[in-house]
Formats: sequence, C-alpha cells, structure tokens
Amino acid sequence: VHDIDSGAIIDVNPKACASYGYTRAEMLESLGTALRSGEPPYTPDDAGRLAMSVAGSPQHFERRGRNRDGSPRWDEVYIKRVPIRGHDRILVLTREITGRKAAEEALRASEERYRSMFNASIDGLALWNSDGEIVDVNPALAKIYGYGEEELATLPRGAFLDPDYHPEFLRSLASGEPWHAEFTALRKDGSAIELEVHAIPMQYQGKPQLLSITRDVTEKKRAAQELARQREALHQREKLAALGSLLAGVAHELNNPLSVVVARAVMLEEANDPSTQVAAQRIRAAAERCARIVRTFLAMARQQQPERGPVAVNDIVSAALDITAYAVRTSSIEVELDLADGIPYILADADQLHQVLLNLVINAQQALQDSPLPRRIRVATRFDSAADKIRITVEDNGPGIPEHLRARVFEPYFTTKPVGVGTGVGLAVSFGIVEAHGGTLAVECPPGGGTAFHIDLPVGAAEPTVTDSGDTAAPRVSRRKILVVDDEAEVREVLTEILRSADNHVAAASSGREALERMEAQHYDVILTDIRMPDLDGLALYHEIKRRWPERGNLVVFVTGDTLSPASRDLANVADRPVIEKPFVPEEVHRVVAEIALAGAAGGRP
Repeated sequence: VHDIDSGAIIDVNPKACASYGYTRAEMLESLGTALRSGEPPYTPDDAGRLAMSVAGSPQHFERRGRNRDGSPRWDEVYIKRVPIRGHDRILVLTREITGRKAAEEALRASEERYRSMFNASIDGLALWNSDGEIVDVNPALAKIYGYGEEELATLPRGAFLDPDYHPEFLRSLASGEPWHAEFTALRKDGSAIELEVHAIPMQYQGKPQLLSITRDVTEKKRAAQELARQREALHQREKLAALGSLLAGVAHELNNPLSVVVARAVMLEEANDPSTQVAAQRIRAAAERCARIVRTFLAMARQQQPERGPVAVNDIVSAALDITAYAVRTSSIEVELDLADGIPYILADADQLHQVLLNLVINAQQALQDSPLPRRIRVATRFDSAADKIRITVEDNGPGIPEHLRARVFEPYFTTKPVGVGTGVGLAVSFGIVEAHGGTLAVECPPGGGTAFHIDLPVGAAEPTVTDSGDTAAPRVSRRKILVVDDEAEVREVLTEILRSADNHVAAASSGREALERMEAQHYDVILTDIRMPDLDGLALYHEIKRRWPERGNLVVFVTGDTLSPASRDLANVADRPVIEKPFVPEEVHRVVAEIALAGAAGGRP
C-alpha cells in the first residue's frame, strides 16, 4: 500500500517481502519512494502507471523486474486508487509469473520451430480438427494439389481424400490411432496424381488434432513400374536365351536328318517315274518347310531380324488353313474365312508369318476340343488405310482365357494346356516374330466367350519382283579330290553321294583327327567339315590345317545346322570361310565346291 502523495510504501504483506527477497523493514524504510522513482522492485514505467492510477484509471499489466539479488523476474501487476480507513491510498497487487512467462516463451519458440518445419517440409502437411476440418496446410501440400494455400484450406475433405477412405479417416480422428492409405487424387487442373498419406493423431494447442503427411508418389510409381517392366523384359530375354540354347541343340539334331531327307528327295526327283518325281518333290518341300520352321524358332530365340520380302497376307492365311484343314475338319470345327480384297503386299518373312498363323489356328483348334457344338474358327483380314496397317484376326468360340492369365499367355514356357499338349513356346515365338516385324500381337476375350488374337502389321513399300532365272548351275570340273568331315554317318554318306554324282573323288572322315591323318597322306581340293563335332570341332580343325599347311586354309568349307548361333557367326567371321547351311540341296553343295576348287586351282581366294 502506497501513500497517494509521496508514493512511499506504508504497508506491505509478508508474501511481497518473501517474493522480492526484502525484509519488511527494508521494504518500508529503504523502498519508500521506489514506486514513484522506478527503483527496484519497480521499473521506470511504473511511475507513469502510478500517475494514471492516481487520476482514477486502474492499471493492469505485466512487467519485467528484478529481485533484491538482481535476478530478473516477471510480475502481473494491478495498481488501483482505493480508500483505506478514510484515506485514499494506492494499492499495488503483484503476482510473480516468471514460471508462466518461461513456459509461454518455450511455447512460442516451439511454435516457431513447428511453423518453420511445417512450412519447410517437402511433404504436404495438413492439420485437421476433431470434426475432420482443415485447420492449416503447408506450401508443399498446396503445390501437390496445384492450389494456393488459402484456397486449399477452404476446400472440403473430399478434395483431399478418396471418398472410400473417409470412414477410416474419421475413425482415426476419433480413436487416436495412426492411419495410412494410397489412392489417386485430382489436381486443380484435373490431372491425376498418385498419393501416399500417413495420418498421425496429436495434441496441438491443447486440442486433439490429426496431422496428415502427403507424398506425391506418381513418379516413384512410374519408376517402379518401369523398373518392373525392365526386369520382366530381362527375365523374358533370359528365358529366350535359355530357349535359344535348347533350340540350338534341337536344330543340330533335326537338321542332320533333314539334310539327308532333302538330299535324297532331290536325287529321287531325277528318277524316270513321274509319280516318284512328284512324291520326291513333296517330300523335299515338306522337309524344307520343317527346316524353315527350325530356323524361325532359332531366329526368334537368337533375336535375329526376319528376312523380309513382298508377302501377300491372304496367301499366308490360306496356306496355314490348308495345312491345318484335316485336324480342324476331324475336330468337327467350322472355319469361316473372311479375307478382305485389295490388301496391299507387306514386307515380311513369309515363313515366319506362316508359322505364326499356323500356331494361332492350332491353338484355336485345341481350345475347341472339349467345347460343345457348334465349334467355329474365324480368320479375317482387314486393311486400315488410315493407320496403314493390316490386321489378321484368328478367333474361336471356345471357353476363352481367364482374365488373370491373359497377361501371361505370351511368356515363354507358360501354357494353359494340359501336360503333354502345350509347351509354352508357340505364343512366345509368335509374339517375338510379330514384334520383329514392327507389329503387335494381342489377345482379347469378348464378354460372350471365346478368344480372339489380333495381329497388326505395318504396310511397307513392297511389290513382288520377277527375278532372272538364268542358269546358275555350278561349273563342273571332273575328278576333284574332296574330303568330307562329319561325325554323323548319314550326313557323310549323302554328301559323298552328291559329290560323287558330279564325278568327284571323295574321301570321308568321321572326326577332325581322322581328317588330319588323311590330309597327311593326300592333298584335297576342297575340305567340307561340320562345325559341331566331338573332340576336334570344325573351327579347331580349320586352325590346325592353317598351322600345318597355311596354303590349305582357303580350301575349307563349313557345314552347320545352326548358322544363327553366336558361335557359328563368330566362326564364319574369324575364319572368313563359306558356310553351307543344313539342310542343303545338291545344287548348293556343287556350287560352293566348284567355287572353292576353281579359286584354289587359280591360287586365289573365293
């Protein structure tokens, strides 16, 4: 209590003395004019507030002061003019609030840190109240959605969350449990974005609220999808590499007997009996088609480019149906042929496309085996002049392919057929062939049942050409000395017969080492050697010949059933020698032998 005129302290309670660290006597004697002079425990501002209080205006304020020991403190102060025992006095009430102010300062600093982190976060942040309404958003969230911050904060909850997740979100608000979801949202411009949202219940400013953390994972998902696609492509390439290795062995085993069949058929074509000639021609054509099919498999597995020429698509379709006609007819299947007129030629490998059509028709026929009558296969061709593409469709009215399996039908080794019926190779090969032609092969299963495969091929500048059928027969010089080297007895025999029919002197060796022994004793004009042989293969034999007789290296001709293999290509490149591909025909053998023999006789190089 202060005197209204002098400002001196005329009374003080024990609590005030203890709070400031003074005794009662010190407060009354030494601090008598402290309020008016602004000395401790008062401040200079307190003198002005005293004057306003004396004038009848009560004062209520917070101020920073000091204790007797000089330590700082905060007080909440009330100054009011009041009558006490018939005299007007100045009543000063103080409450120390140092602890409260420290807490407020800590809260302010915390709020600043929160605000700084909230605004600086690269994740989109939003604060929600217990009613599910937006309280605050940061710049990152506004950027994600393409809105301004103030604009974003006014949007309804549905603008941020997929409606399917609203119940879960509200349950998280009510229960205080964390929440997580991934969904597609729309930006302000209408573009779709993939979002990942985590929601964390928290107390903020004394109230239960929810902090949502939003991340735009659109690019992340695209990158993941691209990585998955590349991994799948690598996986498929690895499968195809394994398929290629398998087919290389198959090709070698098939092409050896096919060589014998083709060569024998050509020889039979020279018979005097017309019926024998026709039969031989058919045998030869069938064997050559088998050989082309083997090469098609190898080309796909080795990732080789097709050998393209002008092809009439309708002719390919008709040929495939001719071959499958018996199997289709005996399966009680009706074939509907719908070939468009005026379809232009395309640049394609006729044998490869024939293989694709054959595979699709056979697949359709097998799919209909257990289906009720009527069973139908429809094959149609169309020309889309606007897109400059030709579409070939092979469809059936069978059971179709389950949706969860459609994406896998073109995978190597994947099949929906029973064991012993399907290999999982046909569609993978077909897909690779069509893709190599710059086209697409797709599968469709209409709602009403059945399966349709669509081949779309680009139309190129392709017109059939007429080639000069002049005489290409090889010049024949009698009594050439030729060495045939092959570990397959039947191949050795047929090559020997072919060469002897041209009046050549022929010796045969079943291995590379036997060939070297014969060459020690005899000079040969031409050496025909298989590439794949046990012990000493064709390449090793060639190098040994060059080491012993350098001038005889130019007399070597390689014979192989897999010219597409890396080993065969590398061999031909390193050795720079001619290669006869199995199955061979006599004319080709005579031509190559004649070229090598003539070049050797002239001292040159073919």
